[in-house]
Amino acid sequence: MSFARSPPLQDEAALRFRMATLTTGVWLGIAMVAAGEVYFVLTWDQGNRPLLVGLGLAVALCDLGVLLLPMKRIVAGRWRELFFLAWTLSNVAVLLTLGALDPTEPSPLILPLLMPMLFAGMSYPRTSARICCGAVVVGYAAEAVILGHDFAFSGLFVMVLAWTAGMCLWQASNRERQHEELEHQRDELARISLTDPLTEALNRRGFEDQLGRELADAVRSGNPLTLAVLDIDDFKAVNDREGHAAGDELLRDTVRRLSGVLRSHDLLGRLGGDEFAVLFPGAGETSVGILVDRLRDALAGGVPASIGYSCFPDDGDTAGELFGVADRRLYAAKAQLPRERRNEALELRWSTAMADAVDRRMDGTQQHSRSVAGHAAAIALALGWVEPQLSRLRLAATLHDVGKGSTPDRILNKPGPLDPDEYEQIKRHTVDGAATLAQIDGLDEVAIWVRHCHEHVDGSGYPDGLAGDAIPAASRIVLVADAFDAMTSDRPYRRALTSAAALAELQLHAGTQFDAACVGALAASLQAMSPAAAADARLRALSASG
Repeated sequence: MSFARSPPLQDEAALRFRMATLTTGVWLGIAMVAAGEVYFVLTWDQGNRPLLVGLGLAVALCDLGVLLLPMKRIVAGRWRELFFLAWTLSNVAVLLTLGALDPTEPSPLILPLLMPMLFAGMSYPRTSARICCGAVVVGYAAEAVILGHDFAFSGLFVMVLAWTAGMCLWQASNRERQHEELEHQRDELARISLTDPLTEALNRRGFEDQLGRELADAVRSGNPLTLAVLDIDDFKAVNDREGHAAGDELLRDTVRRLSGVLRSHDLLGRLGGDEFAVLFPGAGETSVGILVDRLRDALAGGVPASIGYSCFPDDGDTAGELFGVADRRLYAAKAQLPRERRNEALELRWSTAMADAVDRRMDGTQQHSRSVAGHAAAIALALGWVEPQLSRLRLAATLHDVGKGSTPDRILNKPGPLDPDEYEQIKRHTVDGAATLAQIDGLDEVAIWVRHCHEHVDGSGYPDGLAGDAIPAASRIVLVADAFDAMTSDRPYRRALTSAAALAELQLHAGTQFDAACVGALAASLQAMSPAAAADARLRALSASG
């Protein structure tokens, strides 16, 4: 029987339940014997009473003997189901024997036959429960036919036993199905706890657990092991420039690319942020160059990343030593990045830091400038802009408020409308911002865009009253993006508008204050997203932290 030898029972809750059911079954059996003994005494004038009393006492002693066995070891062991099945079938056999020996017609000693079925349905696996229930129904039916019991009573009682067996088997099947579902849920929770939800690669805990097991196996077997660590170059710049949605997609793309070149037994994990690790069991110094080149080729053209590696046993025999060597080689690889790439990353970092400082002064957050940059990029993409102008536009949108660094806090955070003098002071931020940026090499064009990001297409804006196409296209885009984010964000003096209401306001003033093409491009970019995606994009823009 396939169920006879089961896996060891390691679940403490299941072990306690089986122990409790066993103890309950023993004492119920003893209670039934006691009731039977009382019945024998009360009907002593009937036949076979001394024999029946002796059999009852023997059964009680056997049940008590079960309690003296090493039950925890039996219940937790591989042969527990065979033990339980044998114990229950022996009880069925004893009950059938007692019923056959009792000359009373019909004998009440057949009623306890219900108990083994109920016990089996409550705690046995389906196969064991089927055998127990079948033994009761078939055993009693055969006994009734052989002994010639009253047909009407025996037939009715066989049906009662069959109905009870059906209910018990349903309960056993239902309980086992629930147990399987629970086990599946536990397995799924265990998998989720070890998996990165964004990329579906192993998370740090999952990867380190697997590394520990593979390293222990390598120590035992003497087989080599290679650990590679990867770090996406300038990942923060991607988040700052294109938003977290683009950063998330880059992380997913990294996993897709790496998974495509790994062997079936290789392991891939995301350690956190933009850091990944790959484990190559069985690979050592002789093949590490090929493996690292394979990773580089997979990432080429889409995911700029630096790679470091270490090998067991040459570079260490513990996880800490292997990670240490791999990290040192990773940092050495990063130090060799082309100067222009390092300069671009530095430019994005300081520009974001400047914008964050202004945003904190205005409302205590670091959201507005990055959000405006995201909206500006969406408008520009809808208008057909491409790199490198798109990157310069994001930079200008990020820095559009940098001139407010010299504006007094009492004006920046005033909860009500500005008076004329205060408004004149606030209008100077575009000039001050442009002057600041013009002093930085390479930002002359960005400085011009920032200076004119509050010009209106009808000429009513500031600081120079430019109109129409005289306003740089980038400045017109930033104005729409800035106004949209301002209207959809809470301010000390008003609640945020919905995206639909803010867009309606922009469309109302398209052609006068705002460039109509830019407003249309923003509407198109918002319409291209589902409501859920639009809300998600909004949340990502607001929660961007670099």
